[in-house]
Amino acid sequence: MPHIFLRTIIIIAALAVLKPGAAAAGAGFFDLRTLCQPLEIHDGVPQESACVREMPATILRQGRKLTLSLAGGKTKVITDDKACEPEGPEASCISYRLVGHIGDRHYIVLVSPYECPYVMLINRRTGAELNIGSGPFLSPNGKRFIAIDPRDDGNCGIDYRIGLFSYGDNPKLEWSYKPDDFEQYQVDTWIGDGRVRLQASGETNKEAPTDLTRAAQGWQLRRPNGEMSLGTAAAPVDAQPAAPKPAPATDPSGSR
Repeated sequence: MPHIFLRTIIIIAALAVLKPGAAAAGAGFFDLRTLCQPLEIHDGVPQESACVREMPATILRQGRKLTLSLAGGKTKVITDDKACEPEGPEASCISYRLVGHIGDRHYIVLVSPYECPYVMLINRRTGAELNIGSGPFLSPNGKRFIAIDPRDDGNCGIDYRIGLFSYGDNPKLEWSYKPDDFEQYQVDTWIGDGRVRLQASGETNKEAPTDLTRAAQGWQLRRPNGEMSLGTAAAPVDAQPAAPKPAPATDPSGSR
């Protein structure tokens, strides 16, 4: 069964031909601005050749091994599972393909196990990893990105359907939404820095335009059924747990 990511990549490739340099409007899972160009698809799988040409001094592919340059002369090595070799069992294969980058801060790597593929951001300074459902869509001011996780929750155990992150060297989940029933979303585009236009579908699979908007009470999502959801806001990074109340003083003699 073809992975949803691979089908999506093919859609993005077609859009790249029709609208060179445009954002992946309608593709919904990757932002063309973050992908290496020109995009290449072989047998439904994105190729690294565009990234190798775009960043020849920073990445090296040798067979199953991918070497990424980090700050200070350090490197990070990611290796495909041995099962990815032609004679290996396909069900055990986990491969890693560099498909893009966010400026000089993060590499974007497509991780493809036999089931439940996802995207991994790798910090180009420290090598730290952050797993997200799909490619990040950056806000116009670059201070946030949104990621959609289109995978099946029952088989893949997703953390969110929609994740909104503050962006920096160490992205932080700022807001998320995970429905109780079947709902899928795709990203159209950001409208300014406080609204994301989406395409949503529910049980009927009929798509409808909707949005995620920053309001006075925080971010809120318009669901396919028209209801509004405030989702789940992450606790502030600097929030500290309340100090425990001191225990009542006791009399050493044991009297009350």
